[in-house]
Amino acid sequence: MDLFIINRYTGDAEDNIATQESVHLLKLKQAIEDRKKASSQKLGSESCEPVPKNEKHEDNSELQIDNIYMDVEPNPLKELKENVVITNVEPTVEKTNIINEFKVLGSSDFEKKPKVERVLPYWLSHAYSVSKNLQKLKCNVEDQAWLHSTLKKTLASEGVFKLFPVQEQVIPFILKEQSLPAPLWPHDVCVSAPTGSGKTLCFVLPIIQSLMPELGHHIRALVVLPVQELATQVSAVFRKYCTNTGLKVALLSGASQLQKEQQQILKNTETHGWISTVDIIVCTAGRLVEHLQNTEGFTLKYLKFLVIDEADRIMDNIQNDWLYHMYKHIQLEGHASNKIAQLNWDFICNTRSPPQKLLFSATLSPDPELLEQWGLFQPKLFSVAPISDTLDKNSKKYSTPDELKEQFVTCSTEEKPLILYHLLVEQKWDKVLCFMNSGQSAHRLTVLLNNWAEGKIKVAELSASLDRSSRENVLKKFRLSEINVIVSTDALARGIDIPDCNFVLSYDPPKNIKTYVHRVGRTGRAGRLGNAVTFLVQNQLQMFKEILQSGGKENISQIEFTSNMLEPLIDSYQRAIQLTKVSIQSEIENKVKKSIELKRGAKQKARKRKLSENKTNN
Repeated sequence: MDLFIINRYTGDAEDNIATQESVHLLKLKQAIEDRKKASSQKLGSESCEPVPKNEKHEDNSELQIDNIYMDVEPNPLKELKENVVITNVEPTVEKTNIINEFKVLGSSDFEKKPKVERVLPYWLSHAYSVSKNLQKLKCNVEDQAWLHSTLKKTLASEGVFKLFPVQEQVIPFILKEQSLPAPLWPHDVCVSAPTGSGKTLCFVLPIIQSLMPELGHHIRALVVLPVQELATQVSAVFRKYCTNTGLKVALLSGASQLQKEQQQILKNTETHGWISTVDIIVCTAGRLVEHLQNTEGFTLKYLKFLVIDEADRIMDNIQNDWLYHMYKHIQLEGHASNKIAQLNWDFICNTRSPPQKLLFSATLSPDPELLEQWGLFQPKLFSVAPISDTLDKNSKKYSTPDELKEQFVTCSTEEKPLILYHLLVEQKWDKVLCFMNSGQSAHRLTVLLNNWAEGKIKVAELSASLDRSSRENVLKKFRLSEINVIVSTDALARGIDIPDCNFVLSYDPPKNIKTYVHRVGRTGRAGRLGNAVTFLVQNQLQMFKEILQSGGKENISQIEFTSNMLEPLIDSYQRAIQLTKVSIQSEIENKVKKSIELKRGAKQKARKRKLSENKTNN
């Protein structure tokens, strides 16, 4: 490290060193002369006989004399070396000063650096705590003065006489924020609550009550959802509670043609130009971008509410960068931006406040970097799961309903279908939703169970490979108990409300904690009891426990099956396997035949077109 220390030139330092050296040499010479005189006087008084040089005397005096002469004999080189050493003692004080004055590069590379903890913002670490106990409800609908009488009647007609805890806290907060005077902006709201806890009514009721006094021809509420089935479900809830209010709702999900949707939501008048025929729009993210870019007269200028349901999934699967297009459209319409502070009083008074954002999810991430892209204005968080002040590995805690019983089974790959059949047929589990990780696996398991059960149970498949009408038909039959078991992929794991679903089976284990929470959340909804069982091979057990720990969940109980329960099912299982192979092979052959016929039909049509074109040319 001495290479990085700089010795500064001090002017007359060399002259001072030379004078010190000469004074020191004179003192050494004087000391040598004095010692010579003392030693000669001592020898003369003892004896005049010569003593051999190398012979040892009794008192060793001669040897001491030689040593003395050897030590004190003047040696200029040695004295200069000693002098240099002595003179270097003095600049050591200057070295310490220089080290303090100049930074030594690389001195802290190997020092242990203190761990920096990421502290959550205040609104995230100090959330409004929400109870998840749905058994002892205390909030009577009729006793709430802040709720409109029309909505009370509609709730009573739907059999809702008490509000859930999350509804009791969130609905009056939103209504209070909307009643603020003009220069003040309402706080944005984030809600993280278990599946089936009543989050949909948390935004349906306050939006309807806030929009009821001012009926007009503008789009004032926009609800964005990730999938068509969930959008259809939410739009049905809006239409149900908008009765006798004068408000109109439109669904834009891609289920119908774009031109038909345009005619449904807009009308061109001679006096006012393009006006909206609906007040509330429920849509998917991709369909929203199509209308923003292609629908003339589609405007969000008067938007008061922006609801994002299943917010974490929408951000994971961004379609056409819808958030960018929507914010750009809103800002062009004259709304103020949340991200840039405007201190001009005229600007604040004359500019419309941005729409109040309402974010809902059962697995809402507490990571500020992910939430920052929403551009929230002084948000408030309502959460069931506890959130710590710091953002660490264990900070993402997700909650499931108290009425849900969670279990798992460890078995071999060969035993999984045997255990599944034992639960469905032998134990007579009804209203079962079984999850797989792929559509092909779901189809094979559906065919196997139908061949194996021989009419004892009815099993249906529900995956993304089916069209929308087929999926709706399966759900309808499941509600009517015409189907006992649905084998599905994770396309159905988000937000879809399946009434009276008693059991959720994860035949293939979930890949992460969010998927697990949304799978098991299909049962145990709205205070009803539910059961969830996860099938695991032995080498998947440790990964499954780590997934649960990442969500802050405790260890769940295990179900054990003995070989005596499964051995009687082996023969029938082997016969079902052979039937399944034949069924799937015939399906593949039929698909091949259909594709060949379609190709032939296309070729014949092309030939006819050419012949007709040649005739017209001739």
